[in-house]
Amino acid sequence: MNYKSLQYEPLKSILDLTDNKQDSIVFFLKDEIKSKMNNYYFYDEKNKDIFINQLIICIKKSDLSLDIKGKIVSIKKNNIGININNLYTKYIDMNLYYIFLKDKKSKTSDTEFFEHLLKNL
Repeated sequence: MNYKSLQYEPLKSILDLTDNKQDSIVFFLKDEIKSKMNNYYFYDEKNKDIFINQLIICIKKSDLSLDIKGKIVSIKKNNIGININNLYTKYIDMNLYYIFLKDKKSKTSDTEFFEHLLKNL
């Protein structure tokens, strides 16, 4: 069975008309979610890249709920692995979420990034 009906995106028609997708999405979010999104920016695959070690917030397109908040640990096409509270990694399909990113700037994240890069070469 294919559950296409569960992939309903209520904001799609609005986002198709606007140039500022981030403000349009954030406008419809609950205040408790908005408060967790300081310094995060909307990921648009046409204009920006996504990298390992970036902090990420995933908002479900279907109901605008905050589903995942963590750090990116793997990227393969439209699937990304997100480490949540250093407890477990959850893999998601990016097409089902509005993605908001925050760059993590620190020496340890640089070290982790280069170690991961060397492992994958």
